[in-house]
Amino acid sequence: MKKILFHSLTIPPDKVSTGMLVAEIASGFKDSGVDVEILASTPQYNFDSSVDSKVELKKISKNLYESTYKNVKVFHISSKKRSYSDSKRIFQWLKFHYHSKKYLFKHRNEYSHIFLFSYPPTMNIVGIFIAKFLKIKLIYSYWELYPEIAEKVNRIKNKFIISIFKSIDTFALKSADSVVLNSKELEEYIKNERLVKNNTCTINHFSPFPYTDKLPNKNKKSIFYAGNIGKPQNIPLFVDYFKKSLSNEWTLNIYGSGEEYDHVKSLSNENILVNEYTERNKLIELTSDIPFALVSLDPNLTIEGFPGKTFDYLSMNKIILCFGNESSAVARFIEENEVGININPDNFDSVIEKLNSTDFVEKSLNNVINLNKNEINKEKVIDKYLSLI
Repeated sequence: MKKILFHSLTIPPDKVSTGMLVAEIASGFKDSGVDVEILASTPQYNFDSSVDSKVELKKISKNLYESTYKNVKVFHISSKKRSYSDSKRIFQWLKFHYHSKKYLFKHRNEYSHIFLFSYPPTMNIVGIFIAKFLKIKLIYSYWELYPEIAEKVNRIKNKFIISIFKSIDTFALKSADSVVLNSKELEEYIKNERLVKNNTCTINHFSPFPYTDKLPNKNKKSIFYAGNIGKPQNIPLFVDYFKKSLSNEWTLNIYGSGEEYDHVKSLSNENILVNEYTERNKLIELTSDIPFALVSLDPNLTIEGFPGKTFDYLSMNKIILCFGNESSAVARFIEENEVGININPDNFDSVIEKLNSTDFVEKSLNNVINLNKNEINKEKVIDKYLSLI
């Protein structure tokens, strides 16, 4: 029987939650008796060699290394550390795709299915290569509408380039045998707006990190954010409103890296502490008594993406504050499950009353605990992915 391949840009020991999630799903396949391998890059993002030196990368050719993750064989394409320059980052992605396609062509007869994960935005060209040229069954996990995001946050302003980007992206989606989305809103969008009529399904995810039983201090007036600090996250705007409405009594702790890090750092004061990326176990320790965690998105973004950190926060027993458009997929998820509150510039002041309400905090925290036990289930998610092969 042929093998299954998971293809993602990042994978452990990189500390990226999406890469960790991919690795955990692959590990679940392995535990279910499926012969599975992973193709990714060498560590390039949030990798601390002093902490992760125990991960051995064995060089097997000029641009290819090998390691294992929970008994899953991982092949790493040699990559430089992630750049925050758009032009350098695109060059890195295209170089990665070039070598990944060489690997896929060489090993094309070994795999029956390839699970492709949609970051970076240019991963769609690999999807087309797999489905149309190699003729291998493609399951495309499509988690963010990158052309729409680039357009709405003014990353790309040229309408012609956006239209080409969307056309390539849509062709990749239509070429896949199955498309996995992470929200019903995104699934409906690609069906109605991108006219993708092939097999689609929505699979809610889970945190790839261990759950913690420790509960936060319900009375502590503190919020934290952990993750990428880029333009779509819109952290400077949240900091601005925090200063105006909360900073006299509350504290805000920010942990992360990204192109907006220096800007956000310049906004810090005695109540707003900005720290570089912090390893997961250390982060849990530092934020153990903080009850609120922030998910922040540009208000122009609605169904374009669902931040994976939402599930990471829930696994840490945090109440979610969602700053952005209340029509977004993540905002609806938070509202439907009553695990937090949605904030936008128009209702920021009125939200403060709820944050200070003991009843609201206790009810939200109980809902977080129940959601972790009953709905955000690793085994259920893996079973859904297994049903696609």
